[in-house]
Amino acid sequence: MENDLIGVGAGPANLSLAALIADARERGLTRLTSTFFEKNPAVYWHSGQMFPGTSMQTEFYRDLVTPVDPTSRFSFLNYVRVKGRLDQFLCSSNLYPTRREFEDYFNWIASQITDIVFATSINSVDYDEKANLFVVQAEDHASKQKRHEAKNIVLGCGAAPDATLKRRQNARVVDVSGLLEYEFPEPLRRVLVIGGGQSGAECVNYLLDRFGNSEVEIFWFTSETAFRALDIGNFSREIYSVSYPAAFSALSASLREKVNLDNVSVAHGITPIFAQALYQRLYFFKYLRSPGMASVHMKANTEIIEIKDEAEAAMVSTRGHSTGQTSKDAFDCVILCTGFEDKGVLDSVLIGPQLRRRLSKSEKRDRYAIAWDGPADRRIFLQSQNTKTHGLGDTNFITAPGRNASILNAIAGKEIYQIGANDMLVALNSRRL
Repeated sequence: MENDLIGVGAGPANLSLAALIADARERGLTRLTSTFFEKNPAVYWHSGQMFPGTSMQTEFYRDLVTPVDPTSRFSFLNYVRVKGRLDQFLCSSNLYPTRREFEDYFNWIASQITDIVFATSINSVDYDEKANLFVVQAEDHASKQKRHEAKNIVLGCGAAPDATLKRRQNARVVDVSGLLEYEFPEPLRRVLVIGGGQSGAECVNYLLDRFGNSEVEIFWFTSETAFRALDIGNFSREIYSVSYPAAFSALSASLREKVNLDNVSVAHGITPIFAQALYQRLYFFKYLRSPGMASVHMKANTEIIEIKDEAEAAMVSTRGHSTGQTSKDAFDCVILCTGFEDKGVLDSVLIGPQLRRRLSKSEKRDRYAIAWDGPADRRIFLQSQNTKTHGLGDTNFITAPGRNASILNAIAGKEIYQIGANDMLVALNSRRL
């Protein structure tokens, strides 16, 4: 079956696109056909590290549709209305719902869109020159394989933890994405948490919830110079606006790199309200804890050189940036809160040989379409892996509505969703006002 577009993956990024297409169809704005394939049986969003009570880092109105279409039936506010709790939600005065509620919101959207096919893995994406179509080889849960064809491809596979470290139940080294399923070794005396961002902070808080009344020593290391809070200032937050990516992509490559370096604290860090609460909790455990309670030791400027996952302990070699001295210590468990692999989908085995040889080495993106030597009306769009060309906000799902409005407009050849070109207070270029 030929589609106007096939989406690989149905996580938040492509789910946003599917919702915008469904809305546009219902309003008679487009007749585009689409199919989205998701390997999981449902939308899983950080499920393995969704610690009890963990809240969003962004406001509820930065959902999958509202930034480009506040009238969409797929908005978060309509979700709580349909669930029968709109009044209670509004009375709660809570801008930051729990992540568990947002995951349920994602699945609520997915349940209404027939374009999404769950429990189906994509083995390859290639190009058939004779048919002038992209070819997707899909395999369902019963191992049945089927060929699908499309004029456009939208790669929304998402990033993933290092596959060698994810959910190894008998290991002493585990990625935080699998922590809730992890069986801690016994006896548990020394735990090392690596990474000073939001995941690291939530992990330490979870460990105190679980082991706070035992004599466990928790060590928290970061290679950064400090454990920093996320910059949520109003001016800084414009990197998440719908207009920002186009303005950013117009800058020179050297300036884009500098802007991204300057914006690191806007995209990475501990939410200020969470940082405050955790600091106060750590203050208690350092100065007011009773005998037999856990202790926490924090170190910045500490580089991890090597981790050996051995039978009796995880041996960790570190180097202090301030002294240059190295040391080796044994831990019962090491938890990695170091983010996802940087390897992009274009470098993966997913891309078939015919398509791979035609991809350009250029990092240029035409409205998120990657450069290749094929026909101009056949495009491969990339979700959430465009930080060099569209800014650090690209990795966050809250930029998905603007990105997908741009992708959808490009495929349709007309403006289905309006994207304000100058809807920012801060100009990124030096053009005369």
